[in-house]
Amino acid sequence: MLFPDSIYLHGLNLLPNFGPARLMLLAKRFGNFSNAYLASQSELVNAGIDAEVAKSFIAMRQQINLEAEKQKLESEQIKILSFRDEKYPKLLLEIAKLPPILYYKGTMEESEELCIAVVGTRQITNYGRTVIPQLVKPLVDAGATIVSGMAFGVDSAAHEIAVKNGRRTIAVLGGGLDEKSLYPKHHALLAKQIVDSGGCLISEYPIGTPNFKQNFVARNRIISGLSVATLVVECDLESGTLITAKHALDQNRQLFAVPGPIYSQQSQGPNNLIKMGAKAVTSADDIFQDLNLEASSLQKQAENLFGDSPDETVILKLLTFEPVIINELIKESGLKASKVTSTLTFLEMKGRVKNLGGQQYILNR
Repeated sequence: MLFPDSIYLHGLNLLPNFGPARLMLLAKRFGNFSNAYLASQSELVNAGIDAEVAKSFIAMRQQINLEAEKQKLESEQIKILSFRDEKYPKLLLEIAKLPPILYYKGTMEESEELCIAVVGTRQITNYGRTVIPQLVKPLVDAGATIVSGMAFGVDSAAHEIAVKNGRRTIAVLGGGLDEKSLYPKHHALLAKQIVDSGGCLISEYPIGTPNFKQNFVARNRIISGLSVATLVVECDLESGTLITAKHALDQNRQLFAVPGPIYSQQSQGPNNLIKMGAKAVTSADDIFQDLNLEASSLQKQAENLFGDSPDETVILKLLTFEPVIINELIKESGLKASKVTSTLTFLEMKGRVKNLGGQQYILNR
């Protein structure tokens, strides 16, 4: 039975020893993956494959049922992209050790999709949880697709902002995309929401592949490779996030980092990256300007600073996402205390400001 070339590529990818480099070699020597899959041991050796690796594949091939493999992929709603397919991301074609095969679940957009990676620690702090919405929402509102790894902490927080706002996001995983292999299990609902909101899950690993530690290191090159820029929010000096940052630099992509408190362990990574030349980001506008993107969302944010009355406008312009006590608002606004109190009450009812208690107020996101 004949299968699409992508199924033969999947069959080759089932052998762990056929990594990206060997798969690319086979594509070059045999022209297509069906010829490579059906090749004899001697033909594989002549093509440049180690004798032992070729022997292992021939032995394993006897056990592979491509029809059953095709059905497994279909039952899990997993599709395959070859590096030769039209929808294969163009930016990914530019990187070293590009993945010849991508498994995906959900929707793949056009190959020139504008992606920005947002990565960081699993041990996210309140500071990180505060800045992520402030940075990510304007990006998705402006049409950027957020790419991350769906891990706990910064990754999932970035995905959630996109999903919450009905925007597309891509999660690059370090194992199989099937339900049994999905990791972390805790994020099964998030994975479904990513797919349902028009995004997708991506992996270079076939169904049933466990999430080995080395897989996460390898997948980081895909996260940065898909993206025009990588934004590091929080991480310590030993974090795997720094591997993604290094990939971004090696791939000639822009690297952004969010500065943080000098005494915070989770700010040491971004602060050090800034020392090394990463661009410090304190607002989404920094990213828009550097990438020369249209910041339609920033204009919308500016419009939100205008209230339904002159008094509301005065108060809104004095508030930020950092707590401000009411006495300071009275002093800075020049309004009577009773007027400030009543205006804040109306703004809170409208969902424009948030009362933190203790007479402290912030803008509501």
